[in-house]
Amino acid sequence: MKTVRFLLLAAVLLCGNFAAQAQIRQGEWYSSYALGGGMSTFAGDVKDVKTRWALAFNAEVGYNLTDWFAPSAGITNTYQSVGFLDADKDLWLDVLSVPVLMNFSAGPFTLKAGIQPDFILSARMNSTNYASDLKTFSLSAPLALNWNCYTDDDGDLWFLELRYHLGLTKMNKDDQIRNAWFSNGSIRNSVLLLTIGYKCDL
Repeated sequence: MKTVRFLLLAAVLLCGNFAAQAQIRQGEWYSSYALGGGMSTFAGDVKDVKTRWALAFNAEVGYNLTDWFAPSAGITNTYQSVGFLDADKDLWLDVLSVPVLMNFSAGPFTLKAGIQPDFILSARMNSTNYASDLKTFSLSAPLALNWNCYTDDDGDLWFLELRYHLGLTKMNKDDQIRNAWFSNGSIRNSVLLLTIGYKCDL
């Protein structure tokens, strides 16, 4: 968590010399692309896990219904890991998500909230495949704060985004994952990401 706060502060200072204003045009489509990283773990009724790193790429398409509100949909690919304390090993997950978001803008800031289906493409610990222990499909709630840190003459902009994926449904099929996590109930996804991105009109 301290690392994310440090990276966010550094990015704010780096972009501090630019005048940032969101150029939102009512009635127009836009696309955005973002790349970054953060931290991932398991939440819920689970123990003996440790937070590890995550990497992410995100692409979205949205429509400006007004100058402050826009629905959007996209694709997010996260490569995330979770540590298992007793075995001192990491479980690596390749997850494809489809976020459907409501975007609320005020000046250079945009608040995002919505729902996203998550699809586990692979789950491995060393050479062992754990995909059969996890559900292929689960649901998360993405929550994000977006800061438009630089706008060019055409209205296209660069932004920083802090996004949290809050798991809503259980990822595990059974109460125990083989040779790894033990749970009395549900294991849910939990990912915090800091990304830098580019947004432009279509």
